[in-house]
Amino acid sequence: MNSSTALFRSPAGALTVGSVPRVVGTLSSLEPPAAAGFTGDIVEVRLDKTSRPANWLERCQAIEAGGKPVLLTARLRSEGGDWEADDAPRLEVYMQAVRGLAAVDVELSSAICRTVADEAARQRKVCVVSYHHFQKTPSLPELCAIIESAQEIGSIVKISTLINQAGDAAVLESLLRRSWARPLCVIGMGQAWSGTRVSFAKLGSCLTYGYLDKPTAPGQMSAAELVRQLQER
Repeated sequence: MNSSTALFRSPAGALTVGSVPRVVGTLSSLEPPAAAGFTGDIVEVRLDKTSRPANWLERCQAIEAGGKPVLLTARLRSEGGDWEADDAPRLEVYMQAVRGLAAVDVELSSAICRTVADEAARQRKVCVVSYHHFQKTPSLPELCAIIESAQEIGSIVKISTLINQAGDAAVLESLLRRSWARPLCVIGMGQAWSGTRVSFAKLGSCLTYGYLDKPTAPGQMSAAELVRQLQER
């Protein structure tokens, strides 16, 4: 739980995140039809999974012009993405995204994290500071320490870990029952635990992710199905 909010500013206006759960639709390509008809709130563009065309920023801005703020992510390979280790060109991508789009997502472990977050703050844009573990869910004290560090840097904290057993889900639920200085997004990965993308949103996760073209994490359901289930509940 938290009382703070973040504003996704785009040509469509300002979208408040933190007071109610918001649905993010993830794009692994920059083909316009993939985002058409999306009834959720935010479009995440996984630039690391695209061919990175020269006009990527213009394509993202076209999505925003269509009514949805864009969250630009260029995920490192070490945290489940397809971006190589060299951070120099990645930093330039993030600087362009911060200045031209509503929000960015950068890993807490990255050497460029604070630089990106500082620029986002100057531009009055959202910076999601994220942590991923694709093998397990660390202990509650470990995750709390990660959140404490991340909330000092970014405007939203995202924790995404693999659930191997019910105890792991309980640890993630515990995070959502605590008070934090920044809006918190919690995701439980794993095919058998896809339902947590709905239940965690009900518990207070500020964002929940579904795919628009193809899954980018274990257990991720389509954005359309995620919206449907949330509306039913």
